[in-house]
Parts: sequence; C-alpha cells; structure tokens
Amino acid sequence: MRTVSSAALTLVLSCLMPSAFGQYRGGFEPVKPATPAAPAATPAAPAATPAAEPETEPAPEEVADPQATDPKPMPKAPPAARSEPPAPAKPKEELTRFDCTAPEKSWLARLDPADRAAIEAGLGYAMPAITAKVEWVGEVATKSQPSLKGKVVIIQSLDSNSNGTGSVDKIITALKATESDAGLVVIGVQIPVKVDASITRLAKSKSKANLCVDRDGSWCDALGAYKKPVNLVIDRSGAIRYAGLTEKGVAAAAKLLLEETPRDAAPAQRPIESAAPAAPVAFPMFTEPVSSVSDLRGKPSPELVVDRWITDEPATTGKVIIVDFFFTGCPPCRAAIPHMNEIASHYKDSVSVVGVSFETKSTFDSGLKKHRLKERDFDYAIGLDTSRRIINAFGVQGYPSIAIISSDGIVRWQGHPGSLTNAVIDSIVAANAQLAAGSRPKGSTTRGWVKSTG
Repeated sequence: MRTVSSAALTLVLSCLMPSAFGQYRGGFEPVKPATPAAPAATPAAPAATPAAEPETEPAPEEVADPQATDPKPMPKAPPAARSEPPAPAKPKEELTRFDCTAPEKSWLARLDPADRAAIEAGLGYAMPAITAKVEWVGEVATKSQPSLKGKVVIIQSLDSNSNGTGSVDKIITALKATESDAGLVVIGVQIPVKVDASITRLAKSKSKANLCVDRDGSWCDALGAYKKPVNLVIDRSGAIRYAGLTEKGVAAAAKLLLEETPRDAAPAQRPIESAAPAAPVAFPMFTEPVSSVSDLRGKPSPELVVDRWITDEPATTGKVIIVDFFFTGCPPCRAAIPHMNEIASHYKDSVSVVGVSFETKSTFDSGLKKHRLKERDFDYAIGLDTSRRIINAFGVQGYPSIAIISSDGIVRWQGHPGSLTNAVIDSIVAANAQLAAGSRPKGSTTRGWVKSTG
C-alpha cells in the first residue's frame, strides 16, 4: 500500500475544507460565520411585515429555558378574587316551653282561681324581661337591677300595706342557709298602687331582698301579678318553673333548682295573644250641653296632677277615673259627697274617684272644721290643686263639676254630680272593659295594670 505523508494529507485537506481550519493559520480555530453575500440568501419578508427591530436581549423574567422541550408558559396575572357564597348558617335552635314538675301540694299557697291561672300561665316560659318603668329602691340590697344570668331567681310581688315587704322577708327567713348562696337572687316587686308612697317606704326598708317598684305595671302584667301577693321561681336557664307557692314551698323549690344542672337550651318567650283587628271600641256619646266648664268630651284629658294629696295617691292605672272638682265652702259640693262615696264603693274595682280642690291645706282644713267634716268622710282620694293646673286645663268656672276619663286618657262625660247616674257609669265602664281586653299574654285573664290602647 502506498503511504501518504502527513504533510501531504494536511495540504489536501486545507484546500478541500478551508472553513474547518483557521484561514491563513494552520491551527484548529473555529471561524465566525460569514455575513451572507447577497440578500437573495435570506427569504424576502412579506410586504406587510414591518422592518425587523434590532435584536435586544429579553428581560430576565421573560427568558425561557432553551433546554426545555415543553417550555412553561409565561406566568399569568392571578385571577380576580371571587366572592364565595356565604356558608349556610347553622340552623337556629328552636326554643321551646320547658316541662315543669308539679310541686308538692304542701308547697302551694291558697290563691283565688283567677290569680293562680294568671301566675301559672307563664310556667315553662322565659322570665319576662324587666321593663324600663321598674325602679330599684331599698337600703340593704343593690339599688340597681341585679345580675340574673345563670342564677335561680325568686320574684315576690308586694302589696301596698305599710309592711309590704313582709311576704318577701318571710321567704328569706324560710331560705335560711340557702339565702347566702351566690347563685340565688330574691326580688320583691311592688305592684303599681300608691307608687310614690311605696317608693318612700321601700327606700327605707331594711329588707335583704332586691326591692323595686313597677311604676306602670307592665312587668307585673307580664308576670301575672295582680293585687294578691304571688311569687315565681325561675331556674338557672331563665325558665319559670314554679309559681304561687308558700314561703316554705319557695325555699324547697329554690333548693332543688340550685342543685339542678342548667339546660343547654334556652326557654321560649311566652306567646302574645293579640286581639284580632276590629272596629274601635264604641264608647257612649253624651251630647247634653255642659256649662261653666270647657267641653272636652271625646278629646284627650289634661294630665291629672295636683300639688298635694290629702289622702294616699289613688291607683288609676287601667281604671275609669271620675274627677270631682269641688271646694269645702261649696254647699252643693258638700251635698254630693255621699253620692260620690257610693260610686267609689260600688265601682271600686273598675273606677277611681278623685276629688280635686283649689284650696290650700290650711284653707281645706279650716273648711272641714267649719262644716263639721273630717278627712275620713271622703271614701275616695282627695288632692289639692292650689296652682290650678288641672282646674284651668278643664276650664272649670262653676262647682261642683264632674269629668269622667276612660283608661285610654279620653274625656267621656262631663256634668253635675246630680246628673251622674249608674246608667251613665255602667255604659262607660263596659266600654272601658273592652279596652282592657286588648293584647295580653296568652292564657292570662283580662285583668291587668297597663292601659290598653284599644
């Protein structure tokens, strides 16, 4: 075989493959690609394509990986936040009337059937909320509403007697050691009778109970407390569990409830039974002319205010009010006193008779003495309107003069006491009773303290 020298082979290759080696050099050095000699070497760009911009290096965040066979797409802006529909609310726990264990017979107090029906109508339901007209008084216990949450509560209604706290004090005595339990609250609530006098009396009371006065009777109505003192025992969950008990019965019931584990559920509020919409109550109309007084029949009555009460302040809430404008020096006024006494006695449950005189206390006392009268000769309330506020509001010019006001505050009748017959009073009292039968808690009687709006 013919041997070719390495020098000859190198010469041949350099002629045949000049681009594989450096030009004018014998070393192995790559060369830069030559610029195309003619435009024809590059395909012509379409006419609509704009001239190519000078090539620039992309921004770092836009550089794609040249080794990736499936490059990741450029990051996109996050989608706009969408408002998700609210999660479905948890079903509200249905409130129910609690079951109540019947008390032992020995625990029950003697009550009129109507009083027991009224107080027991709330059994198993939540204790009615304390209203804004309840005023807290007393020297020993708190003078503000006590905290009742999670506690056993005893509520005792109080009458208007001088020893009105006696009923609640007997309960505290019966409680003995239980009385000091931090989980127990005892409340004595004064019914809306002789309110101002009751506040004065209770403010000086040494009773250990939390004392209050229900000025308008709205809380007493909700509790079912009327004239007869009654009581309620409420458990830690706020449900009325016992009602109408003796002092010992209250103490025994409270002890049971203090040992009882509170329920998780809350008691339902007592349903309100509203009267169906109906025509307004039709009061009788009296058209006989009146004299020596402004005719206010069918109009709102001026407020019944006096400068001083000779007797106790009358209980007028929910009642028909008969106002007798008089003075001791008036013969026909004195002659009408027996007639007004008869009315006050006969209609004591539905009518409040109030005598109003413009005299001062000294003039009034002198007049009684002069005409051989005494304060006890009046079987109804007497007030002195020395500033003549209500007298002038009624425009009274002649005496005696009578005005009858229904419990919704409307003047229904005016005239002379001699013209005031039982037939007149009966017709007004009957219509007023329809007002009192307005919205009341279900199961309650038609009795109550709050004026109905009809």
